[in-house]
Amino acid sequence: MILVFEMLWVGTQHAPGNSATIQAIAGAWPEQVVRVLADPTHLAELRNDPELTACGNVQFAPIAIHPAHRGKTHIVAWGRFRQEFSTLRHGLAQVPNAEKCLLMLISATPTAIFAASLLARLHPGRVGVQVGLHGNLNDAFGWRPRNPLTRAFDLRSALTARHPRRLRFMVLEQGIRDTLASLLPAAASRTDVLELPINVAEVAGQRTPDFAPPIRIGLVGLATAAKGTELFLDIAREMTAHFPGKVTFHHVGRLTPDANPAPFAVLADPPSTAHLSRAQFTARLAALHYVFLPIREGYYNLSASGALLDAMTWAKPVIARALPVVAPHFRRFGDIGYLCDSDAGMRAAVETILTEMDADRYARQVAAMQALRAARTPAALAGTYRALIEREYPGLLT
Repeated sequence: MILVFEMLWVGTQHAPGNSATIQAIAGAWPEQVVRVLADPTHLAELRNDPELTACGNVQFAPIAIHPAHRGKTHIVAWGRFRQEFSTLRHGLAQVPNAEKCLLMLISATPTAIFAASLLARLHPGRVGVQVGLHGNLNDAFGWRPRNPLTRAFDLRSALTARHPRRLRFMVLEQGIRDTLASLLPAAASRTDVLELPINVAEVAGQRTPDFAPPIRIGLVGLATAAKGTELFLDIAREMTAHFPGKVTFHHVGRLTPDANPAPFAVLADPPSTAHLSRAQFTARLAALHYVFLPIREGYYNLSASGALLDAMTWAKPVIARALPVVAPHFRRFGDIGYLCDSDAGMRAAVETILTEMDADRYARQVAAMQALRAARTPAALAGTYRALIEREYPGLLT
């Protein structure tokens, strides 16, 4: 049996990515029951995805989430540890005694990692643990508690602790593992890669916009400094002045609560301060020609980009900074847009698009993005996941 635990997020948070990943897991192991344990509001969101509910081996079980420190993955809290350990143990208790089991923490706090590690020690040979790491991997390289006891259980310590052999980490891009290998080689040695799958439900009925003025270029997701929002707005001001009527710039997402909306006035549509429904979000995304990805060094060296995943899902060529989470896709799939080494390079890429207006190249870029998208479906990644488990957890599920 495979038990998938979501002990952090509620409601819509991480629901699309979790659903797609669970689909890949279920497709990889159709002979195994895949039981998903999460907050009832999160389960409700997962059940809204027909692609997931069509998986006949997936079951759902509600659990309680620790009420304190919601969204604060770096906090070491003993009350949260107790609840996490109790939740994991209770979930395992529902598995028949003779049956081996993979505990898959689809997201995790440091204390959840130690709780799962303890369970693996208590059940040697029967239990394997897989820990999904998202943007919270950055917590291992920032602030750390001063209290030595608390510090011994933070994420940096959880990554480097002496865990049972069958406890492994999983990241969502090869570039993230490569970066981790340069920072914490010991942690990288027990880290695997399963790329984040796309949301297949959004692929049907897509239509590529005609490559004609105005060319629509968009920043996707929450408008933060790490996403390079300031550069995006600077280029929007310059290019709309230099190429009037030939280009428009858009923000597909919302502003942070403390953001000044004035600089966003250059965009073709007003910025949103409220959460966009997925229907509103995808309607804006569908109209774009290019997704602009000026993501910065730092956070996105250790975190997958949701905006890049949206670009894959909707087959939108990208104008992107050459970070480790982006560059490998250009090497593998070819011309999926413009890979830029600097701010000046991103400006030059936009100028190239607007001066050359090469419809044939744009069509080739869309086709390359469609090939990338095909490689990121849950069905395509199911074989990767099965091979990963068979290699790193030999005999656990077979």
